[in-house]
Amino acid sequence: MRTKSKKSDVLDRFVFFSWWVRLETRVARWPARQRWALFSAALAVGALARLWAQTLPGNWDFGQWNSVSSSALAGLDPYEVNGYNYTPIWLGILTVFKVLSTDEASFRLLIGFLMIAIDTWIAWMLVRRGYALAAYVFLLSPIAISISGHHQQIDGLDVALALAALLLMGKGTSERITRYDIQAVVLLGLSLSVKQVFLVLPLWLAMRSGSIQRRLLYLVGPPTIFLVMLASAFIPYSPTAVIDAVLFHESTNVPPMVLAFVPHQLAPWVIENGGGQILSLLFLIPAGYLFRHLRPFEAGLAYSITALVFAWAVANQYLVIPMAAVAIFLNLGLLIWFAMASLYLGGAPDTLNLPVLNAIQPHVMLEWQWLGRDLFPYLLIGWIIFVLARSRPGCFMQPSPEAVAREDAHQRASQQTPARV
Repeated sequence: MRTKSKKSDVLDRFVFFSWWVRLETRVARWPARQRWALFSAALAVGALARLWAQTLPGNWDFGQWNSVSSSALAGLDPYEVNGYNYTPIWLGILTVFKVLSTDEASFRLLIGFLMIAIDTWIAWMLVRRGYALAAYVFLLSPIAISISGHHQQIDGLDVALALAALLLMGKGTSERITRYDIQAVVLLGLSLSVKQVFLVLPLWLAMRSGSIQRRLLYLVGPPTIFLVMLASAFIPYSPTAVIDAVLFHESTNVPPMVLAFVPHQLAPWVIENGGGQILSLLFLIPAGYLFRHLRPFEAGLAYSITALVFAWAVANQYLVIPMAAVAIFLNLGLLIWFAMASLYLGGAPDTLNLPVLNAIQPHVMLEWQWLGRDLFPYLLIGWIIFVLARSRPGCFMQPSPEAVAREDAHQRASQQTPARV
């Protein structure tokens, strides 16, 4: 019995990383002034790193941002001319930045400032939730610095809107629709309108306990807002071009699960016939049942990891989607994934291209087309450990008591003043 206890302790320490949970809990108990001082320091260093990263040569996506905003100002259709494949939200932001900028450098700098603000928002939510240490890791992460600073893709905005929505959802009561639910649905709909990363999340939320009306609101509301935002592009632009670009856009990568588990002779046929999308949904949808008892914010974090594990396509920018969750729920598999992804983005010539790392990276990671397959085993192992950690005392990080108390107080207030819908 004693041997079994020792083995269990070793497992908790070196696989589940119970020491990380204890460290996070200890940091969460620091005086507020100390926590926010460290936050300010991490933010300053992270912001400087992102500003440096945006001075590096841009990639294809930045060229796309530059082209579509120019087309919109010239009265052209970016969906037809440039193959723009997002809803008008990001196009509107880019167009405003193009008007305010004087050249490509200032245009890129404005995007860089927005990305810093988005990452700050995510980190602030983590600190408020009691995950201060994770917030510092997120701000200083080479993954977030590379994608927000250099790549300047908008996955971070998608994540920030979804997490903010789930914070509001946690303030509501499970039995009644309140103003918090309405606000949460709007934010989640905007998240889907920016990018469809959280497309299956409404199904997850519908699996949770609560009234039928409230569950239907979260199931139907966000997709409806997304469709309205999509339809708004029909006014100035070709509906056919918009629908083809947004709803039927083909990713440039292939499904990690297919590459990992399907024989290479059969994999091309599976991919060409939509097998990647089918497998992804077959795993991603029922996975919501595993996390239905988590508080909404933590369920969203769980989704961010799960969505990348079972993604039907992986590109550089997708690596930032689970970064906040990885920093909170770190374990052996997630640590290896984090290290490998950081090595890839830090050392690849077309990303940060950092000295030393750029000499190591080509010998460890293959080209970006195989990025998903290279990282998939570690992320899958990390996800499995994450799922199992919930049943092991001291191995699963929980929100701070203060955050839970705030949610409970809002829920009591919501029960007294429900919104009429």
